[in-house]
Amino acid sequence: MKKLLVGALGTLLAFQLLTTTLAQRREKAVERPLRIVIVTGGHDFERKEFFAMFDSFAGIQWEERQQPQANEIWLGDTLQKYEAVVLYDMWQQINEEQKRWMVSWLKDKGKGLVALHHSIASYQQWDEYTRIIGAKYFLAPGKAPDGKQFDRSQYYHDIKFTVKVADKNHPVTKGLPEQFEIVDETYKGWWLAPNVHKLLVTDYELSDPCVAWAHQYGKARVVYIQLGHGSTAYNNPNYRKLLYNAIRWVAGRE
Repeated sequence: MKKLLVGALGTLLAFQLLTTTLAQRREKAVERPLRIVIVTGGHDFERKEFFAMFDSFAGIQWEERQQPQANEIWLGDTLQKYEAVVLYDMWQQINEEQKRWMVSWLKDKGKGLVALHHSIASYQQWDEYTRIIGAKYFLAPGKAPDGKQFDRSQYYHDIKFTVKVADKNHPVTKGLPEQFEIVDETYKGWWLAPNVHKLLVTDYELSDPCVAWAHQYGKARVVYIQLGHGSTAYNNPNYRKLLYNAIRWVAGRE
């Protein structure tokens, strides 16, 4: 009888252990939503198609903040509820307090940042933004951080070109083909920091070679994607995959 009780107790404990393990696995499988804030303003875009792209991203909840009020997100503890910031604005006005908080949220607290397309041309008079993004598009002739002089950068609409993956092992390019075609706007004649990690490149003559990269700004993971002018990009499945991966990576959700 005693042996039967011991055996039954052992079976019960084993069953409880099994059910607890399965419950823990289910909890891990149901990942909490990833919350992001999208900053817009200063440049027109196809709103319906752009935000439909974000609606298609499983497990991502987004909110939009428009300039000029959008820069208030950097102040205080507003960004506590977001895991990443997506910049899709082209804005020049930012005060000193907003600058300090932006640098602190990124460099000191490690808030993830994805910068898209025309956001590379923001804050032309703020040198730290160039370091944050890892590049500068020149709206007027100027000097790069390395001292090189640049003319005004150029853009070209509705270009069909081929993009190649420069690092197929990086989490941001996971699941992408080795190369893919896209119809988009290209940029040419801008400055790129030499220490960024190149993710996508092209040899198209009306584009500078690197069109997406990752780098570290203090504790923050930063990704810039030059692609993304309009619906021909938004609806491209490879662009969607790239952006989805980038958001998850900067937020620490590889």
